[in-house]
Amino acid sequence: MQLCRHLNYIRSLSPGKAVFYYQAPECDFVPIQVETNRIRAAKSGFTEAYDKNQKLKNLAPQDLAYSNPQCIDACYVPPNVPEFSLRVEANSLQPDCCEDEKVRRYLTKLAATYAQVGGYQELARRYCKNILLGTWLWRNEHTLGTQVDVQTSNGNSYVIVDARRLDWLSVWSEEEQAVLNDLTSEMAMALCEPKQYWFADIKATLKTGFCQELHPSQKFIDNHGQGESSKQYATVGCVDGNQAACFHAEKVGAALHLIDDWWDEDADKRLRTHEYGADRDYLIARRHPVKKQDFYSLLTLTAVFIRQLRNVRDKGGEIPPQIHYVMAVLCKAGMFQRGKN
Repeated sequence: MQLCRHLNYIRSLSPGKAVFYYQAPECDFVPIQVETNRIRAAKSGFTEAYDKNQKLKNLAPQDLAYSNPQCIDACYVPPNVPEFSLRVEANSLQPDCCEDEKVRRYLTKLAATYAQVGGYQELARRYCKNILLGTWLWRNEHTLGTQVDVQTSNGNSYVIVDARRLDWLSVWSEEEQAVLNDLTSEMAMALCEPKQYWFADIKATLKTGFCQELHPSQKFIDNHGQGESSKQYATVGCVDGNQAACFHAEKVGAALHLIDDWWDEDADKRLRTHEYGADRDYLIARRHPVKKQDFYSLLTLTAVFIRQLRNVRDKGGEIPPQIHYVMAVLCKAGMFQRGKN
């Protein structure tokens, strides 16, 4: 199958912002404020003393002892609660826009056959694991206790009393496994049933040390004005006019999509679902096109994948990992056309 000039999908998982707040005796929702601090930091970066060729700059000994005035945002809080909402839709069943009817037919058949053999159960299980593990808390995972509560639009409630005791590869207790299985079933249905409009409110209750630092999303700032923080945290407005620290929806979504361990048979980590398997820790593409394991190379094998899924349906067996990966990218969505040339 050849890629067409116009091909895009709408994302299947749409998380909202995750807002930081805490409970007080007189109020259930007190937004956690971001404060601005001016500090005198020591000059310690590589470029302070060396140029890009690793050659020593012409510096006096005193130059590296001068302070480096900075204005930064900080977030410290008593016991707190980050929370976000999640909408799941069956948007990977077919392209949102596709000019080539043959490509549309192949991709629609791929998704339908994938659903028939239970493929969406595997994707949903991985998304739900990240929810229940508190992966979306990022650096805030390190606590004295982390309870995760999930309320779904089906009227069900799921609770993990302490997510710190769980690991992606560890064996979960019978009770925790039941929570994962039931939540997975709800989400999998929403991923493959167009008439299912499924929502969930996800809340993490953290036990922290006194006045411990929190780590919300950082704003991306090209240039900051005089007196503004060089590092600024993301905030969201509350009805009382206060600004609460938060995670961007994109940061929450990045955590939920942290499921790609199909990139190598001996993969030692999960990557965020990405067309080229971007590994930001090592600044390398784990699915470089040279290996023919990137999304665009695999997408041309759609007809082959449909036949493989039919064999799984008729004769049993495991779904090839490349197919899980392709469907994960389609759930993530994006613009996949080959361009004008």
